[in-house]
Amino acid sequence: MGLFNAFRNKNWEDDDAYHGDTPPCPRCGTSLTKRYVYSEMYCTNCNYGLDDEDDSQSDESLSVYEAANIWASNGMDEDYTFGYSETELEEALRS
Repeated sequence: MGLFNAFRNKNWEDDDAYHGDTPPCPRCGTSLTKRYVYSEMYCTNCNYGLDDEDDSQSDESLSVYEAANIWASNGMDEDYTFGYSETELEEALRS
């Protein structure tokens, strides 16, 4: 660190940057990356840790029947369709 670096303005990215060692990726063996102290580790080679979030969201998706019940209980508001069409939701309510 030079003399003038002490007077340099730091931003939050500099303060929160992660500078430690990381373990190897379980998929490809490349060292994992951790951008900030509080962030999760991920692999820049095979995207391990990044694509896992999409997998966990699919486990939590609503069935058309659950979505139809929520949609109906909210006055058939289009904000509560959860990606289903109104026709799909109406059919699910009838069955």
